[in-house]
Amino acid sequence: MGVYSAGDQTTVDVNARYSVNAVTGWIGGYGPQADVRQARAGIEYDLRKPRLLLIPSAQIASASFFGASIYSEIGEHVYAIAGASRTDLKPYVNLNFDPNESWQLGAGAHVGKADTMAAFTVWDNRLHTAQRNSHAVIKHYFAGSHRLTLDVAYKSGRGDDGVFVRGVATSAEFDWRRWFVKGARDGHANFGPDTMWRVGGGLRF
Repeated sequence: MGVYSAGDQTTVDVNARYSVNAVTGWIGGYGPQADVRQARAGIEYDLRKPRLLLIPSAQIASASFFGASIYSEIGEHVYAIAGASRTDLKPYVNLNFDPNESWQLGAGAHVGKADTMAAFTVWDNRLHTAQRNSHAVIKHYFAGSHRLTLDVAYKSGRGDDGVFVRGVATSAEFDWRRWFVKGARDGHANFGPDTMWRVGGGLRF
């Protein structure tokens, strides 16, 4: 469950995910305001081979939305990151804040037994918005199953009003055993004028 606050509006996002072997499905709802309310469902497949991680996914949502994406990591200790996404351009509540019509390129490295560092850029390839998000992500494991994930992104591009903006988004997530909590500050959320704050958490079972 997550709570999103931007300007004078506060919304709630509730999700459930279930995995069977390499397949994960999810359902979710965002609202409750009528102008941003949306239900969604999706599925992804994790293909893991030596020196290759490939994750295709598809998602549907109310208002006749359909989208698909593919993400890949190619390499072993040091790996290349490549991905792409596409939608049917129907209305959609974008909760990852990267462009949905996009290419993705970058690189990462495994550090020690479990830690990772990665840098990549996601940019618009269809709507001529010049939207571009460049991320630096660090994942660090502590004793046991405790993990800290930090993500800092620099963003630039035009939103729905055509105004060109620049901003920084930062997020952190902490996992311990079955529980996790997360928080984020997103300047110019969805390339609009508002700064969005997000807090949330969940339980794995």
